[in-house]
Amino acid sequence: MHRAALLLCLALPFAAPAQEDPDFQFLQSLTQTRYWDLGRPTSIRVTPDGSAVLFLRALPRKPELRLFSFDVKASQTREVITPEQVLGGAAEELSPAEAARRERMRVTSRGFTSYDLSEDGRTVLVTLSGRAYVVPVAGGAARQVAGPGPKGEPVFDPRLSPDGKSVGFVRGGELWVAKVDGGPELQITDGATPLVTHAEAEFVAQEELRRYTGWWWSGDSRWLVWEQADSTGVEKLWIGDPAHPEKPVTASPYPRPGKQNAVTRFGITSAQGGRTTWVDVDTDKWEYVARVEWPAGAPLTLELLSRDQKDLALVSADPKTGKTRELLHEHDDTWVDSVRDYHWLAGGTGFVWSTEAGGEWQLELRKADGAVLRTLTPLDFGYAGLQHVDERSGVAVVARSPDPQDRQLFEVPLGGGAPRPITRGPDLHAGEFSRESTVWVRIRSSRNGQVRHEVLRGGTALGELPAINEPYPFLPRLEIKKVGPAPGFFASVVRPRDFDARKKYPVWVQVYGGPTGPLVVPFAARYVLDQWIADHGYLVVRIDNRGTTGRGHAWERAILGRFAEVPLEDQVAALQALAKLEPAFDLARVGIYGHSFGGFMSALAVARRPDVFRLGVASAPVVDWMNYDTAYTERYLGVPAPAGSADDYPRNGLLAYAKDLSRPLLIIHGTADDNVHFSESLLLGDTLFRAGKKFDFLPLAGMTHIIAEPALQARDWQRVFAFFDQHLRREP
Repeated sequence: MHRAALLLCLALPFAAPAQEDPDFQFLQSLTQTRYWDLGRPTSIRVTPDGSAVLFLRALPRKPELRLFSFDVKASQTREVITPEQVLGGAAEELSPAEAARRERMRVTSRGFTSYDLSEDGRTVLVTLSGRAYVVPVAGGAARQVAGPGPKGEPVFDPRLSPDGKSVGFVRGGELWVAKVDGGPELQITDGATPLVTHAEAEFVAQEELRRYTGWWWSGDSRWLVWEQADSTGVEKLWIGDPAHPEKPVTASPYPRPGKQNAVTRFGITSAQGGRTTWVDVDTDKWEYVARVEWPAGAPLTLELLSRDQKDLALVSADPKTGKTRELLHEHDDTWVDSVRDYHWLAGGTGFVWSTEAGGEWQLELRKADGAVLRTLTPLDFGYAGLQHVDERSGVAVVARSPDPQDRQLFEVPLGGGAPRPITRGPDLHAGEFSRESTVWVRIRSSRNGQVRHEVLRGGTALGELPAINEPYPFLPRLEIKKVGPAPGFFASVVRPRDFDARKKYPVWVQVYGGPTGPLVVPFAARYVLDQWIADHGYLVVRIDNRGTTGRGHAWERAILGRFAEVPLEDQVAALQALAKLEPAFDLARVGIYGHSFGGFMSALAVARRPDVFRLGVASAPVVDWMNYDTAYTERYLGVPAPAGSADDYPRNGLLAYAKDLSRPLLIIHGTADDNVHFSESLLLGDTLFRAGKKFDFLPLAGMTHIIAEPALQARDWQRVFAFFDQHLRREP
């Protein structure tokens, strides 16, 4: 049995007790308010007739979300219902399935974390403690429509039927239907086991494909589509809690690169129960189902992905026979992005579809058979997402973002023609729209940190959804620059508020670096922590390297097969380019911090480039990419080659470079992490110890990939700051 030396970190002593320390008080405020975000409206929905706007909102330091309604005519907000009213003051209880789903969705709030609005806009469905309730939007008490089973099995993932008469839900591993007005419940599926699940999305669909559900209503409320996921052949990883050895370990199917995924199939069953028809999908060719849609008047459609994610198909399925017909097929020699916008037009006469087939994102209008009717946005438009389709006006509302520093909304005529802007100015814009009226909510994120949710009819302001979040303690001195060779890297710099241009300052690099969204955004509120760090004598820097989204196809795909090369090369190049513009940068004192992929980046930086980075803090790092999940890793590094042959995995992991560590490294990891497993940091620690390298290790007992507990978050940042201060504040 291997043993890793864990050099357990102890927080450095502070001059005053923690409860009197203003620095720790700031960190507590930061985490208790969720970075001063609690109290903002979220999950905004406009009723179909435009008479009301529903939203969720928490108290500034209490993460339980409550349901509110904004009356458009009266321009007034009222509370519809609270979790306390539903539960009668009892504490909320989360089932393991619900807790895992929220972990996949990165949801740390409690209470009504989501709600389902009926098609007529009169009723909402909410879930608490494994029970489903309907609530009248106009006001009134919550009424339970589905509760625990005979063995206490909780209700999971409930949704109203489009006609509002029924609710579907998962309980005890099976799909059920109940009438909203009462009556006996109907079990739709049967025969589920712990390894053969019904109506639940498998792990990689949730974690990597952003599909968090495993069942769907048909638009006419007559049918149900549901997923069967067989994980019998999937490798099981066992997760325990070392701090509580009396608790049993949990076996979790977790497919690693080159190994078997869950075998899935999709059934179609009448909402009245009966025989199931299976959708005919060649699972040898199409290993993933990224999305399922069945709107009223349109066919059942499934978005399919190949195992290597270089091919994507959209197929329609016949509910009577299960036979499928391919509507479109796309191929990319790097990878295809499964996060697509598509929307069926009324009656199934056609659909709008976002595509990257031309080299950059565009929006197309296609016929019902999948043939392209016309391209709606130019190649160089900067298409960034479909917001709404208004068939009566003949337009689609889309977001335009030529780079992460700009986001506006445009109307695009479905019949062809130039896009027309409906928002302008320096703010970043998004919108929530009504299905049948011209009422919508304009969401404006300003560069000074304000977020406004303005209710409009067309272009006329009607009111604003009220936010009650605490004000920021200060606004950062944020500067965003584009540096380095063309097309340039976006970088942010936050200076001390008492900055002295005659001095040299140590540099704190906040990094992610992986193939997702950028860190450098023109929204000052995201940099409040950076400013607090800077005020302690640092220049705080963020850099978006190649591989991040929002800069075009070639930029994003540059990371293919090069996790250990491109991000680090770009971080160094941009940092050095910044230093040429900033005489205050002390490049002899540079530290780097990151979480998840950023944790991988931090450890990689101090191991491979000790000439640049003097310390690293690696939080929840992936160490060996052969230990991460299939869908993410194979997308970027390929399906692993046969054992003994050369492939991209060893040179892209940390183990090949651990022997070169010569700088201080702090490793932080939650012991219950089921995304990047705690064993990754144990593996890194063991490798470093055997190589005779010094390092620090901080295990977070019972924590998962996200630290949901505010007090522990504050302690985590306190420890990270102490580590930086210990090694960087003294001038060499």
